Amino acid sequence: MHLIIMSVMPPSPAMPQLRLSAAFILLLLINFLSSLAPVNGLYISSLTYCNKPHHHHHNICRHIIAKPMTRHRSDPFEKERVKRAKNVKRDLTKILLAMEEWNQAEDSVLADLLQKWHDTKQQKKAAARNRKCRQRRSWEQFQQYLTDRQFRRYFRMERGCFDYLCERIIDNVGEREFKSEIYLRDFKNGDATEADTLHQTNILHAHERTTGGFVSGEVKLALTLRLLAGGSYMDLALLFDVGFSTAYEIFHKVIKEWILDDRLVKINGVDYCEDDKRMEEVARGFAVASKNVINGCIGAIDGWIVKIRKPRRWKDLRGGDPATFFSRKGFFGINVQAIVDRKKRILYRNIIHRGAEHDSTAFKHSNFYEWLEKNWKKLAEKGLYFIGDSAYAIKSFLVTPFDNAVHGTPEDNYNFFHSSSRISVECAFGEIDLRWGILWSTLRFSLAHNVNVIDACMRLHNFIVDWREDKQGPCRTEVGMKERDLFEEDHRKFMAAYPDIDIYGVHGGEEDDRRDSNGNPLVGGRPSNLSKALADVGRKVRDTLCKDIESKKLVRPKINWFRHNNRVVDEVHA
Repeated sequence: MHLIIMSVMPPSPAMPQLRLSAAFILLLLINFLSSLAPVNGLYISSLTYCNKPHHHHHNICRHIIAKPMTRHRSDPFEKERVKRAKNVKRDLTKILLAMEEWNQAEDSVLADLLQKWHDTKQQKKAAARNRKCRQRRSWEQFQQYLTDRQFRRYFRMERGCFDYLCERIIDNVGEREFKSEIYLRDFKNGDATEADTLHQTNILHAHERTTGGFVSGEVKLALTLRLLAGGSYMDLALLFDVGFSTAYEIFHKVIKEWILDDRLVKINGVDYCEDDKRMEEVARGFAVASKNVINGCIGAIDGWIVKIRKPRRWKDLRGGDPATFFSRKGFFGINVQAIVDRKKRILYRNIIHRGAEHDSTAFKHSNFYEWLEKNWKKLAEKGLYFIGDSAYAIKSFLVTPFDNAVHGTPEDNYNFFHSSSRISVECAFGEIDLRWGILWSTLRFSLAHNVNVIDACMRLHNFIVDWREDKQGPCRTEVGMKERDLFEEDHRKFMAAYPDIDIYGVHGGEEDDRRDSNGNPLVGGRPSNLSKALADVGRKVRDTLCKDIESKKLVRPKINWFRHNNRVVDEVHA
């Protein structure tokens, strides 16, 4: 007796590999059943594949020839084996029928997918043929409609400063990377002979046919400056005819690759302290401003907190605690430590500390502080030091004011001249905050991008200060007054539009309980011998300055608090 099981499987022109895989699965199943042949009383005598034409299709025929063992039919064991063989036949028939149904459904689904893919491809081709190319306005066409006042208000710098910034970036990254409008126009109309130039020309024409051409470097820089000034990316995307996502792509790329380039503006505290000529120039500026009272000051230090969105635990902090960024001001922020000169130029900055850290702790955990501890004798021999508020611990290289000074005493007089010199760092923070409107509200980028944005604001501030100080005569003062008036006007309008915002942007550091990086109160311990020695030297420097002020008979100016109300003054004198 032969048991023959056949399966007719229509081939699929779309997926022939699936047919072979299905046949292979059936082959494994049959081999598995053949291993059970002694139990079932069956054995496989032959296994063949044949291709037979049936209705113009190639069919796969599977023949399984099984023979029962030679025993008498009345044997009860033989009947059981025959019953089991029938069950095996029934089960295999069901399996083959199910596979055939599955293959038919698969063919239908694949046909539908192929048809949808074909229809989508045709629709995209039709849309590409009917697409209207963008017609971007050139930078020259855009800026000619702006007055000088409007230009400063839009981009927070004068036209000459903007053009100089473009020139510096071109010198650093090259014309090919910057792609100024003059370069693109000359490149388009020039004679492309070299292979690389021809390739770039073809890319330029392809961009013009599809997206309207390359976005010039001037437009990229203007878009970035406007976003830093507080503009909306949606308005800028429509203004410069770029995509919404493209606006922020340009923003982050310009900041990372152009503005944060040390060749444009470099801020390094160690390099500054190793430049004797530069330190002497800064010390001379503080001495002149204080009427030769604060001599040897090479910078004023303070901390400020920039408001940010709550950092994400895993994406930003890699499992850290976001609560460490919650500052004592009542919001999440980044603690930034900065040292500036008398002209509000930033000499050192540190933008890696959390908002919950105290100013003294943040500065103490910086690499620059470690360098100062190792090289404090070099500065002490030259009589040079920094000045900071009472939030910092007094050191040989950092002189702080007297605590709890009584009015009218020499210590109080020293505190007045000390704070008068230190106010430059507060003015620098105020100018940065007033100039770059992106700091007026919460920074909502990732933590790394927030740091880049803050650093870009500080570097551009230094660039503008350098450009402003290079101007001679009354023009320099006039430029500063114009910028201050414009930015204060924008700031007033912003605060009027958002009356609920009472704490915004940049905040200076005041006295507070010292806390660790996790925001817990810092437990005082025994200071090291080096820390004691540095504190003693710092006190000697402060006492020397105090005695010098007293010897010159300089006192805190007396202020008539009633100078704006003569009637009250007359009543008091009466």
